[in-house]
Amino acid sequence: MNFLIVQLIGAVGFATISLSYFKKDKTQILFMQLIAYIMFSLHYYFLNGISGAICNLICLLALTVIFFFEKYHLKYKIIPTILFCLVLLIVNIVTFQNIYSVFPLIASEIVILSFLTDSENLIRIIGLISFICWLIYAIIYKSYISIFFEIVIIISNCISIIKNKPKV
Repeated sequence: MNFLIVQLIGAVGFATISLSYFKKDKTQILFMQLIAYIMFSLHYYFLNGISGAICNLICLLALTVIFFFEKYHLKYKIIPTILFCLVLLIVNIVTFQNIYSVFPLIASEIVILSFLTDSENLIRIIGLISFICWLIYAIIYKSYISIFFEIVIIISNCISIIKNKPKV
């Protein structure tokens, strides 16, 4: 696939996830992140970034399930969350490429776990840790579009954390 188209797919994902953290409602954050993970999965797949593509695909599936649990106020969302974390870990062990494969794994695990909380600001803070892990992965694999956007998202997320800081 054309290099520029692949980069554009990644850019759409990054723009969507950036905007998601400015939403005040948890289901809106989740919905926008679902779109972003579709883009990220495609982006890394076309770049032959197997670890990144797999982690994003599993996160997409996990967030889809969690989104429906949130939207329909279903109980026991911890069960699918833990199952997806285990699946993510097992798949990453089986497809392990090198030590750098750990960064997408850490990033994905904490994002999935973050949606067990009802605190939108805590979700944003955990997202920040995830973005730092993805930034390291992007630097190692020289994904220049990812490097640029991860830095932008980190800054954007910091602003969102400050803007949406709970009032005391």
